[in-house]
Amino acid sequence: MKLKLTHTNHFPRKLKPNEFKNYELHLNGIEKKEKLKTELKKFIDDYLDIEQTETKMLDFWSDGYQIGEFKIDSFLEIVTELDKEDWIENYQNLLNFYYKQFDLTNKESHLQTKFLDRLKKLKEEELKKYERKSEFFKEDKDKINALNERMNLANRIEQMRQQFISELKNIE
Repeated sequence: MKLKLTHTNHFPRKLKPNEFKNYELHLNGIEKKEKLKTELKKFIDDYLDIEQTETKMLDFWSDGYQIGEFKIDSFLEIVTELDKEDWIENYQNLLNFYYKQFDLTNKESHLQTKFLDRLKKLKEEELKKYERKSEFFKEDKDKINALNERMNLANRIEQMRQQFISELKNIE
């Protein structure tokens, strides 16, 4: 099995081109080859850490999650310089990653706005109900107390909504 490893999602803020290489790992005599393939497919385009254990097995990890340990007869690591095509491919992958993140951020922002609008509408509806019912039940203390509790909850939700909006505005 041949693994091609890149730095696509891990470019630093200041690019140091000499630190980037092509890494290829040739694995020979894999004991559970199909399981390894299946597990690694779940982590395509994710960070991958491979360590050799004291028992001569390869231990695969991704961001603190252990993918598994696999017995390998031998392996060969090949490190080469990046050529022009590699840089173009890495740049394209980085652009794809950037725009995927951009699209996710836009969707999250849209959902946040929609959620905040729903909370505001809920608060307005509760205020209208409170005004109508408090006038209707003005002689029934139990009903008025229940209405007051409900209105207090609506006010707390509104305060949380306002605090969230304030915190969003402070993000730089």
